[in-house]
Amino acid sequence: MSFCLPCSSALCLNRLMPNTVAANPVPPPPIHSHHVRTFFASIAGTIAVYLIIASVSIIWLNQTITNTSVYVNTVAPLVEKPAIQNFIAQKVATEIVDNAPLQNLAATLLTYSQLNPNQTAAQVKSQLTTIIESDVLAIVRSSSFAALWRNTNQTAHAQLISQLNSGSNQLQLDLSPAINGVINELKSSQLSPIASQISINPNSGKLDIKNSGVAKAHRYYKLFQEGTIAVVAAAILAIILAVWLSVHHAKTARRILIGTGILSLLQALVLEAPALIKFKGTDTISQNAAKVFVVAIVHNLLIASLIIGIICIMVAIGSKIYSHLRRKNVLKTA
Repeated sequence: MSFCLPCSSALCLNRLMPNTVAANPVPPPPIHSHHVRTFFASIAGTIAVYLIIASVSIIWLNQTITNTSVYVNTVAPLVEKPAIQNFIAQKVATEIVDNAPLQNLAATLLTYSQLNPNQTAAQVKSQLTTIIESDVLAIVRSSSFAALWRNTNQTAHAQLISQLNSGSNQLQLDLSPAINGVINELKSSQLSPIASQISINPNSGKLDIKNSGVAKAHRYYKLFQEGTIAVVAAAILAIILAVWLSVHHAKTARRILIGTGILSLLQALVLEAPALIKFKGTDTISQNAAKVFVVAIVHNLLIASLIIGIICIMVAIGSKIYSHLRRKNVLKTA
């Protein structure tokens, strides 16, 4: 026969009073939230992820700018944009009206009812410009011009790269071959009687791209090339620091996703800025044409930044909701 000696241990208490112990469990020790460590872990993780995203973005944008085939494929569809069509039509019409004899142009293009002896030279020029622009637009919208436009941009790209490598802040696209091609097409139109008298300024087809950030992007790429090891090392160190500091990994991951999402959306906003910037020193039609070029170059990167930003934020929110619902279900079943 055995006897149990009086004992205050939890084991004996559990044997003697099982119902009492079950009803009054010993509360677990308080769990520290470690807000400071989680905050800095999130910052480090966000820096690591964004260093990777920024590096990929710079490489992507520079590839679009410097690779001839990628660049041409990017800007070739712009021939269908009204801003580009209007730019070419205006340049051609202006050059013709300014360089061809006004009387000969009026006699060729204006009907007897349109001729008004009381009109000033400026009014006649405006009337002629409208007619010529209409003819030019018909040519620019044709399939034959699309091939000319593609070849023109392929030639212009070599000059663009030369300007980028020289460190120029103001880039210039030479679209003169496209202008000259339109002039040749016009020689088979109603302007054929004075075609030989049409003289084009060599600078008429040059489009200035200022304040666009394209040149800065190329410089950032060069800096990235020089400091690739440093960028990769910084990203790795930031990841290690985030893992070491993190206490609540799920909370840290959500904060990293939120931070990365916000930074990606900010990057998309910066890439959208060229559409809102006015290019100084040029007329409105040239400004619109320059904006179309810049927007086309950054378009794919802008979309990718938006998608990454939205996905990161949505995943973080979804994770938080899932965690909350799971905790709620656990409490219900307890």
